[in-house]
Amino acid sequence: MDSPKDLNTHGSPMRVTELQNDEWQRLSPISIVYFTVHAIFNFANALFYLIPAIALNISKIKENPQIALIVVLGILLIFVIMGALNYWFYRFKVGQSRIEIKQGVFKKSHIDLPFERIQNVKLSQPIYYRINDYSCIELDTAGSAKQEAKIIALKTPLAQKFRLKILENLANGSRDGDPADANHVDGSGSDEVVLNRRSIRDLIIHGLTNNRIWIFLGALAPFYNAISEGLSEFFVTIGFDAQAYFSLETQAWWEFGLHVLSVVMVVMLVVVSLSVAGAILMFYNFTLSKTNDRYIRRSGLLTKHEVSMKLSRIQIMVQAQDWLDVLLGRVNLLFEQNTSGAVRNNQGSEQMANKLLVPSVTLSESQALMKDAMPTQRLSEQVFSAISKRYILRGILFLGLPLSGIIFAIIYQNKPIVALIAASIVFALITLIYSISWKRWGFSYDTDYIYVRKGFLGVDYYCFPIHKVQQVQFKQSSFMRPYRLATLKVVLASGVKHIPYMPAKEVQEIINMTLDRLVTDKRSWM
Repeated sequence: MDSPKDLNTHGSPMRVTELQNDEWQRLSPISIVYFTVHAIFNFANALFYLIPAIALNISKIKENPQIALIVVLGILLIFVIMGALNYWFYRFKVGQSRIEIKQGVFKKSHIDLPFERIQNVKLSQPIYYRINDYSCIELDTAGSAKQEAKIIALKTPLAQKFRLKILENLANGSRDGDPADANHVDGSGSDEVVLNRRSIRDLIIHGLTNNRIWIFLGALAPFYNAISEGLSEFFVTIGFDAQAYFSLETQAWWEFGLHVLSVVMVVMLVVVSLSVAGAILMFYNFTLSKTNDRYIRRSGLLTKHEVSMKLSRIQIMVQAQDWLDVLLGRVNLLFEQNTSGAVRNNQGSEQMANKLLVPSVTLSESQALMKDAMPTQRLSEQVFSAISKRYILRGILFLGLPLSGIIFAIIYQNKPIVALIAASIVFALITLIYSISWKRWGFSYDTDYIYVRKGFLGVDYYCFPIHKVQQVQFKQSSFMRPYRLATLKVVLASGVKHIPYMPAKEVQEIINMTLDRLVTDKRSWM
């Protein structure tokens, strides 16, 4: 076998035609940093499950800091060695119509990916790649997640040109690249139109309305005792008596209330600040552009991301609003596409490969973007029909009454009045929850689209074309049958949607209309 060429040996900028030479090639040595950092992050995710054990032995670690330091340095050295080995065993070959990748130290893999199977082309540039202007290019497929290809380190201009070349091949429906076309792509940029930008103010609003810091606080739970002891020692050092500060015996009730309120405000300030910082890190310098039949999203402060999504592959559009979004008149707009394969591990809902998120846009901006993606949809004009109120009755019968009864039985022997009050509160809360949820549920449809509304404190609107439907089902439980109610189940390539407690006749009408449309409308869902 011929030894692979090193991309770093080229004295001048590489062209796409030189990359597509059907020869095995190595990455730049800077990819060692990528593999090392990636291994550290994977280890950190696995370390999450060891947090309780570490918390129990935190005192021993404090007593022997030298041993702990040696262990940490040893682990880091292993990561660096593994990064170097991953670099050495990683090879890739780009042809005119496919890309092949061989990788792995102990577990070898060989990916053979034809260009026509590519669904997404994504570029990312971690902060440590910016010095030498390298990027990582990821090619997502419509099949198994195991068949995704990633070239870890390419010069950014070359990665951008290679992305354009792949998109051009897909647009032309050709499997064999043409050298003349490749030269054309090398020398010119894509004709992009910027559809939306997000300012720092918009990202601050997004951080305020989409708080994910509770996950971080939950991860710290095993350390709360150690943190409490550390804070107590710190307070003693600065001469602050926390016990007296929160004692009702040494101060009036209103002073105690002010002290508690001040602490709560400080904690909330920290929580909100971290949430806002996370939104800025993820969506800094956000732009949504359109070129021909594709959307391109670029964002990121420390790591720059570039995600491409073909318009024809958008399965469903979602207008998502939390309760604070509703008050501020903001919307998180999501374009979702095929979810074949598994959702990537270690990524949040906002970073799933099948979703393109436009954060905290106004209602008018959201409507304009939805109109651009699916011009014939009329979500903003819909009058939604409510589902049956027996949805509330079901919640009361199957959850409210049993749960409140159990609570009443547990407390009744010692304190019957307290038991009655507690059971009544639980029953009222469950009834309220189901009542609000019922109020949010709604559905509508026309000849081309189905529209769904649901939520609790917030509200989400779903819009999807009928010709994208993969499967439609009529579901009816024994509780629904006497009242001629049913659940509509719609299967899309992006997931499953249910609309419960609809009139059975209307469910059947929607199913018949959908099946008739799928027979006559031969447009591809891809």
